[in-house]
Amino acid sequence: MNTLFNGLLNNDEFRKLDFSRLILSAGGGMAVQEAVAKRWLEATGCPNNASEGYGLSETSPVATANRTDTDKFTGTIGLPVPNTEIAILDDDGKHLPVGGTGEIAIRGPQVMAGYWQHPARRPR
Repeated sequence: MNTLFNGLLNNDEFRKLDFSRLILSAGGGMAVQEAVAKRWLEATGCPNNASEGYGLSETSPVATANRTDTDKFTGTIGLPVPNTEIAILDDDGKHLPVGGTGEIAIRGPQVMAGYWQHPARRPR
């Protein structure tokens, strides 16, 4: 997460490490800030924003991720991971157009089937 990346960057011993074999840094739990992503790339040569993801406990744990073939900061949650569908729904469960504000609905093999012993609280 952003706080961890920033904390490591502020540690002199960490900055002395050899990052030549580092090929992927994953960010999650909170958005990675552009300034931290830039400093991380400068210090390690490995972008952390390229693998920033969005998910929930119910999506075990990721539903979207940024592309890993670029070191450009996007400031977005990326694209759905394979076999995952995402829609924005209104209060009646109808799909909203791009740019609409509503509930994020996620369907995929990583989404849990329901809550333990609470069948009425199943994700829709």
